[in-house]
Amino acid sequence: MTRDTPKELLDKGLITEDQFHKIEPIVSGKVVSVFYELRTVLYLGVMLFTTGAGILVYQNIGSIGHIVSIVVLTLLMIACYIYVFRNEVGYSNQVVKPPTAYYDYVLLLGCLLFVSILGYLQFQYGFLDDNLGWSTLVAAIFFFYLAYRFDHAGVLSLAITSLASFMSLSVSPQKWYSGEFFSGHDLYNTAIVFSIAVGGIAFYLDTRDIKKHFTFTYLNFCLLLFFVGALVGMFREYWPLYVLLILAGCAVAFYLARTRKSFLFLLYSFVAGYIAVTYLLAMTVFNRVPELWFYYSVTSCVSVVFVIIRFKKIFKQS
Repeated sequence: MTRDTPKELLDKGLITEDQFHKIEPIVSGKVVSVFYELRTVLYLGVMLFTTGAGILVYQNIGSIGHIVSIVVLTLLMIACYIYVFRNEVGYSNQVVKPPTAYYDYVLLLGCLLFVSILGYLQFQYGFLDDNLGWSTLVAAIFFFYLAYRFDHAGVLSLAITSLASFMSLSVSPQKWYSGEFFSGHDLYNTAIVFSIAVGGIAFYLDTRDIKKHFTFTYLNFCLLLFFVGALVGMFREYWPLYVLLILAGCAVAFYLARTRKSFLFLLYSFVAGYIAVTYLLAMTVFNRVPELWFYYSVTSCVSVVFVIIRFKKIFKQS
């Protein structure tokens, strides 16, 4: 649509004068939407508030006391949930429009405060030492309930993360630094099984028309966990099996990218596939003919960048 399109439609009688005056300012750029900018600012506000509350408690722990801190955070969390439940519009398998502009952010704030209170109690009193894993499972179930009842994809992300944490799948700077990411107890295999299982549940819910707009969130987490787990397994264990797993995952990701018009899934498949194919060639060809490394590096990098840009244009046109 160009700047002249509304005028052309009006001249042809396809739209009314009133419709023209509503469309023309948008097409001409006189009216600009700041919807996504405001949502970003509100999400950042919630995150900064919860972070600031944690820093305030940590810096003044000796003066305000642990009990007072926990009580204040708990009362604020309860206030968030009271507001959410009093203003709910009811459950639906389809997209539910929030009753107010800041409804979703109040719910997100309540969930983040819930996590903060659990972490605070564990850090200060250690009351979850014997049941830390089960507490994350309870938190995951609670977040799944809230996500589906109030139709909140952000809370769904918290639920999936908590469930993965219950399965001992977590990432921390200490694990990256010490090289223990997904190591020990075959956690990369757990990540692969977890991603396939959760992805299967997501597809089942999608076929049943239960919150189909949640499927992208599920698939995003599952593809990331699957590819990271398979890549770690490829570097640590019997690599041909994991190369086949990665290539199979790339085929699935490519199919999802085409059917769901998601360039992000396409990017996952290209990056993971490129790493797997490079490792396969390194183990079978390049160790015998090292000179091929140079030619492969140049041609493959240029080819991958070209293909990604090409597909991005196709997705943009679609």
